[in-house]
Amino acid sequence: MDISDEERRDAAKTEVLIRKKLLEIMDLQADIDSLIRDKHPTPLGSTRWKNSRPEILQRLAAMAAIQFIVFEPVDWVQGNDEVQSVGKKLMHLLLNQIKRLEKSEPKG
Repeated sequence: MDISDEERRDAAKTEVLIRKKLLEIMDLQADIDSLIRDKHPTPLGSTRWKNSRPEILQRLAAMAAIQFIVFEPVDWVQGNDEVQSVGKKLMHLLLNQIKRLEKSEPKG
């Protein structure tokens, strides 16, 4: 499969932009979480993950978004019990994917 240098450069630029936006999303999620937690430190944010691959960042951002709903009281919105059940399963799946992706990352 031949890929031109221009296509490789474009892909690299796109990856940099995607990583930047995902890290921004993760920091916004930390801001939201700190408002909800009321003076407790937030486990969210981009600091720990700044060198991770985009595939990991995407899953982390998705997990944080899901958590906001999963930890919402069941009686707030009709159907939350179903959403929480599915959300918990999805978070476990994403966590397992993150663990596999971390193991496959080059060390260095």
